[in-house]
Amino acid sequence: MLEELPDLPQEGLVLVTGLGNRRVTPDAIGPKTADALLVTRHLVQTLPEPFASLRPVAALAPGVTGSTGMESGEIIGSVIKKLKPVCLIAVDALAARRQERVCRTIQIADTGIVPGSGVGNARMALDRESLGIPVIAVGVPTVVDAGTLCLDLLEDAGEKDFDPSSFRGEGAEWFVTPRNVDSQVDILSRILGLGISTALHVDFSVEDVEKWTS
Repeated sequence: MLEELPDLPQEGLVLVTGLGNRRVTPDAIGPKTADALLVTRHLVQTLPEPFASLRPVAALAPGVTGSTGMESGEIIGSVIKKLKPVCLIAVDALAARRQERVCRTIQIADTGIVPGSGVGNARMALDRESLGIPVIAVGVPTVVDAGTLCLDLLEDAGEKDFDPSSFRGEGAEWFVTPRNVDSQVDILSRILGLGISTALHVDFSVEDVEKWTS
């Protein structure tokens, strides 16, 4: 599906960035996806003859402002100026609008992404306007806010006589994640890594990518 997007050029260097905080499990899906990618830019540059058929792919996990003192967008923008990729793929954890979507859906958009916006901590936007290249966002919801979760549970129980606005008060900004989120993030980041790699290296199967990245 990713390879069918018109904003993904068929040739040229692609930069994949894994957004999020590696130390916070529900937010680690971006960095872990970057770890699972088949990166090839260094091979194409240093050994052009045997690897000339490979598409150059680079990966970056810029961390979070609290750890680096820099916006992710600033780091990514600097790398883009240096490497001049034809496209950016940004992978991030999301906040779900429905609890049944948590760790069960993968969302793809060609309009970019605003890191942290799902949890009320919006940072610098990553889009064509700010970076000058197409930006494809890939995300998986790993949390749901407490207010939404309460509403979903009441609806599932058949309760209808309640005011939804009453669930937007104190405590509504708490976020809930599954108790097995660590294993879910490991599995999903591996799936994303394989999916993005096979989309960028169209002649490679999932088995091929696994051999190269194991």
